[in-house]
Amino acid sequence: MKTIEIKSAWQGNSDCLSCSIRSSALFAELNEEDFSKIHEPIDDLRFEAGSQIYGQGESANHLFTLREGYIKLLHVNSDGSGRIVRLVVPGDLFGMEALLEERYAHSAAALSNVHLCRIPKPIIQGLGEESPRLHRQIVKKWGEALSQSESWFSEINTGRIELRLARFFLRLAKEGDGGLAIAPLFKREDMGLMMDVKFETISRALASMADLGLISNVSRLSVQIPSIEKLRQFSLAGM
Repeated sequence: MKTIEIKSAWQGNSDCLSCSIRSSALFAELNEEDFSKIHEPIDDLRFEAGSQIYGQGESANHLFTLREGYIKLLHVNSDGSGRIVRLVVPGDLFGMEALLEERYAHSAAALSNVHLCRIPKPIIQGLGEESPRLHRQIVKKWGEALSQSESWFSEINTGRIELRLARFFLRLAKEGDGGLAIAPLFKREDMGLMMDVKFETISRALASMADLGLISNVSRLSVQIPSIEKLRQFSLAGM
């Protein structure tokens, strides 16, 4: 862990472009005066895959912005059953219930190695009151999170499982070496919790999609997508 220096985050030197705060979507609109009002440290953290960031029911003292990797937000019901309610991707803000509640409503855990910023709640509360720019960003990010969560939940929970996986890969795919697109793949158990199916169902669906030529080189961490357009057309087949 390292503590982010607020002053160097603002100053336009060679470190500015790579600074955790300055490059964060949440702080993108802040000016030098806004940064001068931050009097608590913001932590720059890295976690390995499988690490818990915070637990459901723990005191909500921080908000987080994700820089690299993927995080699952898991809600456990009173009967012990769990469901992944949101997938956090780079640039997202999470733990936002800290602004309204005393405790986190879900747990957050790393699906991959992650790089994030941990922001003390008083910083956001104070700047939100003093800076209209940050207040606008918070409202915007909160709205985006709700919209994305609802859209994501609908996409991966309707239609047969191969269609859901296709939509999942399309949402997360990035261009890799040789022009092939690559999408992340997580533990089959986590994929099952996202899509409300057994992990064996996920494994069978991946094999079926590979047989159809929709995906290739299926590994523990990723899949290759030979043709984004072919996968997109397949994803629309059940609509």
